[in-house]
Amino acid sequence: MVKPQIALRIREENRAIVRSVRMAQRIWRRPTFRNGCRYATFLVVAGLLAIMLSGCMEALQNGQVTRSLPPPAIPAPTVMAAAVVGVPIPTEMTAAVPTPTPRETSTPVNVQPSSVPEATFVLSTPLPLSSEQRWRTQQISRTIFDHNRSYTTASSELWWYDPVNQQHVILGTFTGDFLAQAQFTLRGQGVEALEVPYNVNVSYGLTALSPALVARVRAAGGKDWIETYVFITPNVAPR
Repeated sequence: MVKPQIALRIREENRAIVRSVRMAQRIWRRPTFRNGCRYATFLVVAGLLAIMLSGCMEALQNGQVTRSLPPPAIPAPTVMAAAVVGVPIPTEMTAAVPTPTPRETSTPVNVQPSSVPEATFVLSTPLPLSSEQRWRTQQISRTIFDHNRSYTTASSELWWYDPVNQQHVILGTFTGDFLAQAQFTLRGQGVEALEVPYNVNVSYGLTALSPALVARVRAAGGKDWIETYVFITPNVAPR
């Protein structure tokens, strides 16, 4: 669409062209110009017409060019941030770049079969043995007689087992008759022996035991009578 200013200019130039044509017609009809001056007059009028037409075309072109050009870009509004004490105002607005959210990756979990708990064997702590029990562990295949048996010896040693110190102690040597209440095999030696009851510092002529030895007997729980033993040798015979 032609702008009103351009249309007004075109009308004025058209009117000027019409006036020039009419003036040229009047001059052309005069007798003084019908001869040699007609050609010159025609050139002048043609030149004027050409100038006017070029002006009209220029006006039309300017209007078309103005119409074809896109409107100037509207400058982006400047966002002014409110001044905050201690906070600098940015000169340029930076578009917020969305931070990519990491995807949750499922890690395969190796499910281990539940292990069967191993059986735990708890060994019971044995109770401490008494002095008599320790003495019995030294006797293998102990056979108790129905009643005390009488033996005689030409010469034999009388032994006692100290259960506290776990030692076999010789009390002395004697001869003559003695009584036996059981028979067994001594552990660790494999020798047959007779179990002989002994009255401390009284029986079989053995009446001079040392105080230290008597103290050991008392510490093992022995009193007046204790159990001793005699090895079965060729010197020992039943009566």
